[in-house]
Formats: sequence, C-alpha cells, structure tokens
Amino acid sequence: MKTRSVIFVAALAALSIPALAQTTQSAPAANPPADSAKKPDAVIVAPVVVAPATAPMNSRTRMKAEHGEKDKLEEALKAGQNRADYRSIIEKHGYKVSAINADKPDYLEYEIVKGKKSYEVQLDFKDNAPKATKVDVTTNMWQAEGTEKMLKDEKYAHASPLAADPEGRYSDRRYMKDWTGEKDKLEKALAGPMKPADYLKKLADMGYKVTSVNDKEKDYVEYEIVKGKNSYEVQIDLDPATQMGKKVDVETNVWETDSTERAKGEK
Repeated sequence: MKTRSVIFVAALAALSIPALAQTTQSAPAANPPADSAKKPDAVIVAPVVVAPATAPMNSRTRMKAEHGEKDKLEEALKAGQNRADYRSIIEKHGYKVSAINADKPDYLEYEIVKGKKSYEVQLDFKDNAPKATKVDVTTNMWQAEGTEKMLKDEKYAHASPLAADPEGRYSDRRYMKDWTGEKDKLEKALAGPMKPADYLKKLADMGYKVTSVNDKEKDYVEYEIVKGKNSYEVQIDLDPATQMGKKVDVETNVWETDSTERAKGEK
C-alpha cells in the first residue's frame, strides 16, 4: 500500500490543484469505532477522490456549532447535586444514555445520543462526594455498540437496563493518551511550509491512507486519513498565492465519510 500511495502522490504533484487517490482501508490496539453523524462521500472520479464543487460544510466550521451545544449541556450539568441528577439533566435536554463506560465512586462516564449526535459525559467525584467536582462533555470518539445502534435508529432501545462496562472498553480516557501522542507525532511530521502533494507523501510514508477530501480551497484543504482503526482529520491552511502550507492541525475525525468507515473495516 505504501508504494501505491507514493505513485498516486507523484501523479498528483503534476496537477495545479491536487486530487487524491481513494484508498480503502495503531493507536490503541482495542480502538473501538469512532464518532458520529455521517458526511456524504466526496465525488469519486475513478480512481481519484475529488471534493465536489458544493462540498459539505468543512469540519472546522461545523465544530464551532458543535462546541456551542457541548458547552450548553456541560453548563446545565453543573447544576446536578447527586448522581441521579446528572442522568435526569441529560434526558431533560433530549439525550438518551446509550452506554455507561464507568461507574465508580470517583468517576462516572456516559455515552449519550440525540439524533445523529453523540457525546461522552465525564463526571469526576472527589472523596466520594455526591456532587461532581468536575464535569466534561466531550466528543465520543470510541463508541459502544449500543451507541452505534442508536445513531442508526433513533427508535432503538436497550432490551434490559444499562449496566456499566467493567472493562471500560469504550472509555475515551482509556485511549486518549495514545491517541494524543500519535496526533502530536503527525503534527510534527507535517510542520513546515510544503505543497499539498508533499503533505500527502509524508502521510503515505507514515502509513496513512487519505480516504476523503472534505474541503479544497485556495487557502484551505481538509483530508480524512486512516491507519488501522485510527482516523484523523488533517486541516491545512494554505498561502493562496504560493499554495504552500502555513498551518497544520490534526484533529478528531468527528464526521467520518463512508469511505473512511470502509477503510477502517466498519462497512
């Protein structure tokens, strides 16, 4: 696959605006599926993936709205006085608890769903206090089976009362250290001004496959990348005049395309 990716990159370097070769298909070895509402696939011009002229809103823009909703729920949860209150507040705001990743005296973690959105609610309790001393609402990167089913079917309901997963297999806290380490490694490797084709070669050399182009403008390009079960989003700010990269961010791939899911073996 590495040789194939390099061949694609060499071909793309000859284009004024790089196109991307579609590929199909680690950080945490037990990395369960990642997040959430699906973006439509980029248009495929065999065998090249090209961002459509009317591309969906890029993730950088969508994330601003997403942060607003997470912040609103996080603020509401701060009013809770005991463990039962937090679930009531979640449900009052239209969310369903789709999984319990941890239920310990000092830590409670829920996966929640509303429509096509899923978050993870992380509640820390100091000295077994009934009221949480820290409340976080975060992106749900590693989703439990119940969460996936609920995202696909809003009417889905668990057959029996939810119980906490004793192994915490889908807890983001379990995997975040390794995920962040790989993210930082990617950002360092992609640092410095380069042409888009050079970024693609760097990614191929690191074993990543570009599965989608979510945005491609004179001043910005956004890729989805996959290696094994891990998926990231690479956001590159470009100098419009030179087409050289000015800034690179590697972020959570919240809205995965179908091609990304297929590359991870989820479709």
